[in-house]
Amino acid sequence: MQAQEEIYRRSNIYTGEGKNKRIYSSKYALSAITFCGYCGDIYRRTYWNIHGRKEFVWRCVTRIEQGPEVCKNRTVKEDELYGAVMTAINKLLAGGNNMIKTLEENIHAVIGETTEYQISEINNLLEEKQKELIKLANKGQDYEHLADEIDELRDKRQTLLVEDASLSGENERINELITFIRKNKLRSLEYDDRLVRKIIENVTVYEDRFIISFKSGIEMEI
Repeated sequence: MQAQEEIYRRSNIYTGEGKNKRIYSSKYALSAITFCGYCGDIYRRTYWNIHGRKEFVWRCVTRIEQGPEVCKNRTVKEDELYGAVMTAINKLLAGGNNMIKTLEENIHAVIGETTEYQISEINNLLEEKQKELIKLANKGQDYEHLADEIDELRDKRQTLLVEDASLSGENERINELITFIRKNKLRSLEYDDRLVRKIIENVTVYEDRFIISFKSGIEMEI
């Protein structure tokens, strides 16, 4: 159920209290993950027709629909947005071994937070409580308090299992980025939608800068 909720969340954008749900197109990688730093809405790819010449730009949907009175954030030319993303990616690659070391330290931090031991302890405690409950039930004695304790332990275990899955996913994303850096650290890459989908979590547009967030948790200001 939690996995389905996450899939649903990622396929829909909620733009704040009182605003309508946004459903984004995934035709372009950045259309799913580019946000306005002023109002929080998504940026959408559109075009301007200047003297008969079509130029693609990215604009905040709130500004498009409700005007600059509601959102004052800027329009971004497509090559500027792509350039900011690739500057961040190439800076990451330029970090080379130092960046890999930092990411490996992040993995050790994630491993250090593992819940495996706690889950094992709860399983042992659950087994003891369940045996005790069966004994009370066989003797015709009240076991309601034990049943409540067992339910609480099961809830706690479920919470830890979800947390452990989250940590494992984070660990996997960091490892993927380390592999990517090792393969490409001596190269300078050009914009590619597949690459962006693979390693970029989101981009936030401000008046004077971009914040590029990688799926490993690293952020860069461009």
